[in-house]
Amino acid sequence: MIPLYVAVRMVADNEKFRHRLLVTILLVVLVEAVWGLLQLYGFARSHHSLYKITGTLFNPGPYSGFVAVGVPLALDFSLDKTLSLRNRWLGLVTLITSILVLPVTMSRAAWIAAFVGCIYVLWKWFQVFEIKFKFLGFRILSPITIRTVLLTTGCILAVALFAGAYLMKKDSADGRLVIWSASMEAVKKHPLFGAGYGGFTAVYGDAQATYFLEQERSPAKILIADSPEYAFNEYMQIFVETGLVGLALFLLLIGSSLINTGSIQSSLIAFLVFSAFSYPFSVLPLSILFVFLLALSTPSSRKLSFTLPLWLQIIVISVCWSITAYAACQIFPKRAAYQKWSSTRILYNANAYNEAAKKYTVLYPLLRHEKHFLFEYGQSLSKSGQYAESNRIFKEYLSYGSDPMVYNCMGNNFKEMGDFCTAENMYLRASQIVPNRHYPLYLLMKLYEECGKTEKAKNMANILLFKPIKVHSTAIREMQEEARKLKTEASQ
Repeated sequence: MIPLYVAVRMVADNEKFRHRLLVTILLVVLVEAVWGLLQLYGFARSHHSLYKITGTLFNPGPYSGFVAVGVPLALDFSLDKTLSLRNRWLGLVTLITSILVLPVTMSRAAWIAAFVGCIYVLWKWFQVFEIKFKFLGFRILSPITIRTVLLTTGCILAVALFAGAYLMKKDSADGRLVIWSASMEAVKKHPLFGAGYGGFTAVYGDAQATYFLEQERSPAKILIADSPEYAFNEYMQIFVETGLVGLALFLLLIGSSLINTGSIQSSLIAFLVFSAFSYPFSVLPLSILFVFLLALSTPSSRKLSFTLPLWLQIIVISVCWSITAYAACQIFPKRAAYQKWSSTRILYNANAYNEAAKKYTVLYPLLRHEKHFLFEYGQSLSKSGQYAESNRIFKEYLSYGSDPMVYNCMGNNFKEMGDFCTAENMYLRASQIVPNRHYPLYLLMKLYEECGKTEKAKNMANILLFKPIKVHSTAIREMQEEARKLKTEASQ
């Protein structure tokens, strides 16, 4: 991303190239929007089995954010009469197509981002409208009154949009509030420099456990708690991973890019708003888009105090693009490994764990940083009876994630190896990370039953029977049935 930024930034100093890059962004957004409409009406295949619209991405969330970022820029192009008719039509077509596809994505973050970005564009173009008002003779309202009316209307619409977005998926919104509150526990442990870049999911489990253990939380908060992979707020995730220093540097970076009032600033603002409710920096296309927006947001007039010779500029740009291309090419060997992993999953899902473990061992060097791969590899080893090796893989997983299911699996391994005390600690840890889960308590009940700790098993059965249920399922009914049976036998 760094050499990509330098390359784009140096090219963007030329106004001609700068405009071409803006047009390119609009064209890409238009292609994505059209692709989404084709998926909606069944002319193209979605990349997710649960959603009809994903564009070229894997999920409607990031896809909607990508399209929403282009909406303000499209509006700006369609209003700018200094541009050619072709470019204005490009802006208008992109704007209409994006507006058609965004509501279907059901992404509240994208709606809010597009709205805020468009308000910025309209405010910027108010000077043009004001001149028109004077030209046409509309002198009844003063410019200050018009600005006040526009600002008030914008605020009312913004409040209505935020309220509607919150009420539409209230549990989802409350869940994100819990994530942000729990994330602050991680910040308290590493306030200055953070937990390390990319370390959010590794520290979040302990942070959420601390959040629920330090004081009694409401039953509603307990029920909506989960084990997220992202903070759903890039500012919070940056705060957790890089601390106060990293967050301050990031805010300084984007603040310096918003000083200018160019057309690209509207899209950058939309991106930043979307970042407050989603995870764009975890999606490569959105990260690349951010680099372009950031590089283009710096006005071409803001140059360094020295000028490099043309031949040196060409060398620097060539080197930067070469490094970027080389880094991108490193993805291709992993692509083949991912494809092999996908085919190996057939064995895993068919419970052929011995064969799956052998194939996962071959893929391990290339996919050892993919936590979902590590989980399946660890499970395959566990089901194959290789408990110690399975726990070693699960410990590696905990460097990248904190899913309570991993602690459950480690507890099962320790129980099979006869280490009941450590197994108990693993199950307890799983129940603390996401306190609404029934499965860790069920495993504890079974462990106490096997160890002959009848009273503890009976107490755990009581907890299972009266614990509020987040989502009713056959598995929970079966666990509660076993709890009733154990309680009845213990009473006899």
